[in-house]
Amino acid sequence: MQPYRESNCTYTSRHIAGVHIRWEDALIAVELPQIAPIWSSAVFHGGQWAGNRILNQMVHYQFNCADPIEYLRLTCVEKGYAPEQTVGLMTAAKVSHASVAEQDADECSLLCVTTAGTSNAARSGMPRRVFSAYEPLKPGTINSILIMDGKLSDAAVWNVFMTATEAKCAALSDLGILDSETGRIATGTTTDAIAFAVIDSGRYEPVHCYAGTATTLGHTVGQLVYTTVYESVKTQHEA
Repeated sequence: MQPYRESNCTYTSRHIAGVHIRWEDALIAVELPQIAPIWSSAVFHGGQWAGNRILNQMVHYQFNCADPIEYLRLTCVEKGYAPEQTVGLMTAAKVSHASVAEQDADECSLLCVTTAGTSNAARSGMPRRVFSAYEPLKPGTINSILIMDGKLSDAAVWNVFMTATEAKCAALSDLGILDSETGRIATGTTTDAIAFAVIDSGRYEPVHCYAGTATTLGHTVGQLVYTTVYESVKTQHEA
């Protein structure tokens, strides 16, 4: 579903209590009910962080990213968010076309929200033009934010990232998205990002030790990421 395109500026999770998504101009804010561990490849507070909000800030594709960290810090201040409790991503895709999917699963609940554009679609593993990772970053194009209520091991966290990436690749393949440099099916774009927050509300007791595609957890992660990537990519050129 795409709540903003249905004239909704807010979305309240039906499966994870206290999780809200808000659209504010060119910004999506995913608000959590408590401080929670967040793992991400985000520009602002990426890696492992503890926070109660994840932002996805839309900027122009030619945005000057000389200091994206300070830009997102100032965005937090402007919006009244505590920077030290916020993880921030950047995107050149339409946040208005963000796709949301959620589900109660086997001893956990999951929500995923994805923004996507494929103007810089790319296929991993193929020769291409590249840039140094210590130079100013470009805004992400396929950004997925996953929220989980439940318990899982540290190893399973990284399993989630692998399964989510596989699901993204599958969606792009099924849509026939091509890498313009190689003419082959793209596996992503050159600037994708992902964030994964785990809320332990106490509703679920078992600890998920794995999250591969054959597990109930991984299967649900894959379904939600696939669904949201597919919808946001398919509708990216619509009004």
